[in-house]
Amino acid sequence: MTTAVLQLEKLCKSFGGVHAVRDLSFSVGHGEILGLIGPNGSGKSTTVNALAGVFPVTSGEILLAGGHIQTLPEYERVSMGLARTFQTASTFAEFSVRDQVRLGCNVTLKSHPLSSVFGIGRHPGENEVIDRRIDDILDLTGLAGVGDEKVATITAAEQRFLMIATALASNPKVILLDEPAAGLVSHERKALADVIRGIRDTGVSVLVIEHHMALIMEVCDRIVVLNFGSKIAEGTPDEIRSDQAVIDAYLGEAV
Repeated sequence: MTTAVLQLEKLCKSFGGVHAVRDLSFSVGHGEILGLIGPNGSGKSTTVNALAGVFPVTSGEILLAGGHIQTLPEYERVSMGLARTFQTASTFAEFSVRDQVRLGCNVTLKSHPLSSVFGIGRHPGENEVIDRRIDDILDLTGLAGVGDEKVATITAAEQRFLMIATALASNPKVILLDEPAAGLVSHERKALADVIRGIRDTGVSVLVIEHHMALIMEVCDRIVVLNFGSKIAEGTPDEIRSDQAVIDAYLGEAV
């Protein structure tokens, strides 16, 4: 097991008397792709929102690169290296693709955040560094050919890749991909798999929350399975696909 960059220790989240997540512990290693799966209502979305800081945790700990982040607001978690995407595309229709990615550079800028788009008040050399980073990210996510296009004019699949690109612009240690394959057809899912592996190859750890089991089994190094807010299994894709508890709770049959 590689050194953990993200750790959950006995994480609990309750909404009134409903225990959405119970004593959940797992870790994501440096440069690892970890899948988080489970049936609807199993606690996946609650876990992601607790990690990102949308929901305060009821109890337990979240550590990023060894530092506790469970009490920090969302923007501080991003600045410390935890980025995320969302189930639905969140974009700025009138921006160019490049300028939307440029916005994601905010947290690493020394100058005022508005300079990420308008180029005012930057430190010497910052423009060049940002432009090179944007070029690399657009190449990685397959968007180099539409970098100057308006976001409103690119395809729905490209908008999903753009969300990933914008999250990567914050220079994360870990990126949380929340159902990134939603709405994608077969060849687009193949491209997504290549992007996820490419992110891992840059040294960024990836936590993928996804219902598309073929994608999960193809790209993940390990998988954590939830049911009714609790972890019922953890292991490699081969171990998970043959785990009887997982088959009974979620898969229905071995995959």
